[in-house]
Amino acid sequence: MSPEPDDRTIHDASEEGIRKKADASVVLTQLRGNKTRENTVSENPDGENGRGEEGPSLHTDEVLRPADITPDNEMLPDTDEIRRKLEDEDADRKIREQLASAQVWEEKQKAIENERERQRKEIEREIEADSRKKAIGKWKRNAVIGAVLLILIIAAAALTFSVQPNLPATQDSFPYVSSYNVRIPQGEPVNFAGIPVTVSGTGDKVIVSISGGMGTEIGIGDKITLSSPKRMVIRIFGVTLFESDYQIVAKFRGYVPVTSQNDFIVAVMTTRPVPEWAVGVILPDGVDITPVGGEDF
Repeated sequence: MSPEPDDRTIHDASEEGIRKKADASVVLTQLRGNKTRENTVSENPDGENGRGEEGPSLHTDEVLRPADITPDNEMLPDTDEIRRKLEDEDADRKIREQLASAQVWEEKQKAIENERERQRKEIEREIEADSRKKAIGKWKRNAVIGAVLLILIIAAAALTFSVQPNLPATQDSFPYVSSYNVRIPQGEPVNFAGIPVTVSGTGDKVIVSISGGMGTEIGIGDKITLSSPKRMVIRIFGVTLFESDYQIVAKFRGYVPVTSQNDFIVAVMTTRPVPEWAVGVILPDGVDITPVGGEDF
């Protein structure tokens, strides 16, 4: 046999071995992160590197040709990057769990605060209602006590109130005069400071009877003394409220047919000013009385 076929076989086997070694070198370079494709890779069958005469040289361009790359030679994933992403996802999950726990805690705290606020308001309403009830009860109790005291005072005042209108006078001069228009019913007795007075008649002249006496006839414009000088003393609880000498004089003004009354001007003459409440003690009750002025007595 000729030597040519043996040389071709040896040459083909050498190229196949060199190609496999080059492919393994590229894979190792990619796994280490070295992506430089400009360097030339060469290796002889004995394992020596370089561009010697003993073996053919292979360039990177020849090794990385698309025709020579198979799916088994694709770039492997970076394990550090995968590990970092997994750690980041785990950290993100933990953060989300912490945030969710914090949100739940805040919601619980808010619910607790709202419940405390509701209980506080409820307690305040109960205290206010109780205070209102106590205040109302206290007011009612005070009102009852006040009413009882007022009744007792009025009763005591009624029992101790006394009027002595017919005491002997100590003076005969009466500088203070109060005039009133008094209409006395026909034939009905009325009291002036405890003195009964009855007027009879329907014309220009009437008969005035004092204390049940025979009576005195007077005409329009005539004057009559209803009470001689007397002394009046008014006391309550043993304390003197008013004390004065007085005299009562009346002037006849005529008969009023519409009301069947006899019209008089009555002058109450005293030794000191008479308060309004004391006038009611001197003048009669149940008759028309109107203060007037300017009458000469």
